[in-house]
Order: sequence, then C-alpha cells, then structure tokens
Amino acid sequence: MKVKQCLDELFKDFNFDTELYKKLVFNNIEFITKDEEHKHLFGGKLIGCYYVKYTTYDKDIFYNNVFDIDSERVISAINKITTINKNFKVARDDINLVTFYIAHRFLSNYTLSKEKRIEYAKEALNYFNYRTLILISSNYFVYPISEEKAVSLSERLSNRYIIKKLKNWSEYCLYRSEEYLNSKYLDLLISFDKDNELPNAITDLFNRTKDTLKNIYSEFVVMMERDEVIKSKKNVISDIEGKEVFLDKLNTPESYFTKIERTLTDKRTFIRKEYLDVTTDIINSVSYRQLEETLNLCLEYSFTNRDNYIKFKNFINDILVNSIEYLHKNDIYLSNNTNILEVINILVGNILYARGSDINITKLKAEGDKLIKEIYKHNKRTISERTVRNLRNAIYVYVVLIALIE
Repeated sequence: MKVKQCLDELFKDFNFDTELYKKLVFNNIEFITKDEEHKHLFGGKLIGCYYVKYTTYDKDIFYNNVFDIDSERVISAINKITTINKNFKVARDDINLVTFYIAHRFLSNYTLSKEKRIEYAKEALNYFNYRTLILISSNYFVYPISEEKAVSLSERLSNRYIIKKLKNWSEYCLYRSEEYLNSKYLDLLISFDKDNELPNAITDLFNRTKDTLKNIYSEFVVMMERDEVIKSKKNVISDIEGKEVFLDKLNTPESYFTKIERTLTDKRTFIRKEYLDVTTDIINSVSYRQLEETLNLCLEYSFTNRDNYIKFKNFINDILVNSIEYLHKNDIYLSNNTNILEVINILVGNILYARGSDINITKLKAEGDKLIKEIYKHNKRTISERTVRNLRNAIYVYVVLIALIE
C-alpha cells in the first residue's frame, strides 16, 4: 500500500483545518514546556546538560491531543505500507510520517488561505523538529553534562552554527521548519504521491538537526580533550538570552517584563500567530482578527510618544505582577513541573471570575478598560463596553502566555 493511500484511510474522518491546527499548537506548547528540563532546553541555547527523552508516553500524548486516537492504531496502519523499505527507520517512523502527512494535508487544503496553509504546515514540522532535537541530543549526550561544560561548549561554537544567531533551541526548530518549506521539497509535500522520493525528503529534515548536533558533539569532544572548560560561569548563564527566565529570575515578574519589553519595538516579535490562536481559543468571545488588530493598535499607540509608551508598558507590567502574585498566593510555583497551559487556565479564572473583593484585579481590569478605550479613541475607532472587556481579558491572557513561553 502507498503512503498517501494508507494515511488517507487512517485519517479519513478528520478535517485538516483551523481546529486541528489549534490542537497541534496546544500540543506543541505542552510538549516544549512539559517539565523543567524541556523548558530549559527549548528556552535557552545550551545542549547536553538536560535529561530529556522522547518516550512512548509522549507519542501517545501527541496522538491523543491532535487526533484522539492511540499510537497502536497508527502503527498498525503504517505497517501496511509497502512502498518504503522497512529498513528505513527514519522514513518509516510513524511520527515522522504522520507529521509530514499533516503538513501535506494543510498545504493541499485550498479552502485555507495560502498564508494559513504554510503556517499550519510549519506547525506540524515544528513538532517533527522538537522531537528530532530531543532524540538526537539524548543519543549523543546519554548522560547529561554539567551546565558549566554546556556553557563552555556553547561559547566555543562559531557563528557557522545557526543556534549562535538565534535566541534558543525552540527558535532553531522553527527556523528549520520555515527553511524546509522554502526548499525543493515543498512540491513533494503538497502532492505527497512520490513514495520513491519521500524517504529522502523526510531524512533530509531529520539530518539537518542530526548533522548540527553531531558537529556540536565533536566540538565537545575536542573541548574535553583540551580541558577547555571554563570553571566559573554563573554570570554567563544569567546572560544567555532566554536562559535566565528559567533559572535565577523564574519567580520574579521583572524577568518576564524585561523579556517582553524587548519585543515591543517590533510587531513581528510581539504579535505571534501561534499565541493569537491559543489566546482566542481560550477567550473565545474575541476573534483572531480582533485581537491581532487590537495588539497592532496598542503598539502603534505606544509608538506615538513617550507617555503613551509608558502607559502601555505599565499595563503589561501590572498584568505580570498581578499574575505572579496570584500564583504565589495560591501556592502555584512555576519552578515546579506544572504544565504552562494549566497555569494559564488558572489565571483565566482569576481574570474572568474574580469579584470586587480582590482589589488588585479589579483595579487592573479598570485600568485595562480605560487604556483600550483610549487607544481606540486615539485611532478614531468606536468600541462597545462588552468588546472592551473581552479584549482586555484576551490581552491579559496573551501577555501572560508570551511571557511564560517565549
């Protein structure tokens, strides 16, 4: 049986649309923030010092989250494929085939806009790359090295390594997905009907990360042979962009605010499609378009003059202070293995259902309502009281989401 025929039959009852894309986004966020080790890895530039593994449990979560089916059903179906050699472990791997198939179904769904087809397909390949990074890193670094060694290794890498030019390993995985969708393999992904070429296409993306980590491991071997480990690098660990978020400053609102403040000068870094999707799925009284438009208006307003910038910046800071204080007051600490999406849900309850007895959240809501009205008035736009409240709640969730995950 051919690959497309097999997977078309397996997923015949599923629509590869925006709803399935949202499930994929939730799954991916849950995966890269599942515990402290994953947060450290994907949130920073270090490699080899975290105990990360990809297990059957992770595979089951993926299939349950996205399709609500079990892995055995998928593997059983894939065993019927006769057009790919059974010795091709990477190309016949069920997760690899399914993520590529998801990308194909999004890319070939012409009821979606071209922008969405690419964006949705990229999210499928993101999971492929997240998983590949963990598989390969855990193969090379079977026993985690010390952070001291990992920092020294990171510092000795030249600029020919992509990770040196990016903020963290999460961005590396996103970069690989985007690069791949701009490669010669795009047409194959769209048609998905050339089983003689598919193994090379899958292996190519896999090997991009494998070769990167192979070269980094070679650097590690040389470093150890030459005894080049820098002995005291605590300050460097704090300085690696993104890393400090998960270490010394984890429980302070200031660390999150500093991180968000850096994004306010560029719409592309502050307004992220995947977080818009998650936010509007949580606050479903606000549409994707409404929230995206409002965030754009907020940034434009803040660019107008210094006073407006300070108003918007203070509102973001107040959201983060309120959120962290609320979590601490309820004995919920982000330094444990709490799932980020579960934390977001707890905070949603705070913003949606807190009553007048909570002075801080009441004040925050009033400030948010006033600011949104002012921003819309500044842009000569009208807005209803109900929409103001809904947008204020959505901005609250969006700010917390981007602070905790980015």
